[in-house]
Amino acid sequence: MAFKLFRRTSGMIKPTTRVYKEQIIEGFSIPAIIRNGNYFFVDIDVYENGRVECWHFEDFEHFKKDVQRGWVSVNIPDNNDISIHGLGTWTIEKGKWDFSKDTFVEYVQDLIKELNPSLDNIFKYRERKINGITVSENGNGTIYKQDSDDYFAKKIEGQSVNLFYKMNSDFYLTKVNVFADGSLELARLEKTVGLTVEELEKQVRDGNLLADIPLGSTIHIYGLGKFSIQKKSFASSIQDKLLEIKDIQRKLKGDPTTIELCRSAYKDYLANPTKSNQENLRVAYENVPNHQRAYVGDMDTKDVEVRMIIYGDHEIENWSHYMLAKKRGEPLPNIVVPKPKDG
Repeated sequence: MAFKLFRRTSGMIKPTTRVYKEQIIEGFSIPAIIRNGNYFFVDIDVYENGRVECWHFEDFEHFKKDVQRGWVSVNIPDNNDISIHGLGTWTIEKGKWDFSKDTFVEYVQDLIKELNPSLDNIFKYRERKINGITVSENGNGTIYKQDSDDYFAKKIEGQSVNLFYKMNSDFYLTKVNVFADGSLELARLEKTVGLTVEELEKQVRDGNLLADIPLGSTIHIYGLGKFSIQKKSFASSIQDKLLEIKDIQRKLKGDPTTIELCRSAYKDYLANPTKSNQENLRVAYENVPNHQRAYVGDMDTKDVEVRMIIYGDHEIENWSHYMLAKKRGEPLPNIVVPKPKDG
């Protein structure tokens, strides 16, 4: 029996159901410097299709231009600051760096070839606009490890924080990778170190894992260079970083983080402003790592309203809008928070 293909003589049959398919694109995360006014230490993500996430996410040719124009920097000149996300800012000296602009581009190109030896399906960027607005794409990769060496091994997702790892008399800027199965590893080292959270806490107690280091210390960044610390602008505390690591573990397990618990306590207080709810808010707020407390409120007031509820109305004086108005001699802004109705 012969079958004839269905054919429309005019127009087109309009599909009624949309589909999409997610694609995994493998890559490596490597250390680099972004110069956006100041020098920011980052990990940039290099993908098998030739794309490189460096706060821009276009294609390899654009990445090369970013290196040549200094947006992606291969060094930090002495007497300048390095800002390390979530860790601190220090002035450096005696810098010795591994790459020139050309050799860094070659290194990244070699990584792409390692991932994609035949350089198949290399991405070519084309600007996309919707209603005249350029659509940007998030290029940040997801850290993972595999539960076996099998081809069909399960990917266990993770997140990371920066810390200093002391080896002999030098310090290494390590990447603490925290995984959904509860394991951790110290990466951005010549040899990755696997450990449990208990072993990590012991490394902290022994003074081998730190968030701050003495002036004059030498810092090594594996795959980027080394330098000495001349001056400190600010640094996080190691206890706050431990709280952050445990928060990441909660998030990866699907449990609420300390920020989310604080936001919930804040809502409870606003709905029912009692002394008991005020105390619950205080405990929740003080459990949040110091360097993350600004995120418990909105982008405008940060944590000022929460602090006013807990510690008193004078906390408004620490609000950036208030300080700026006071400096300019302008009318001072006001925030009104409810007082405990049983207080």
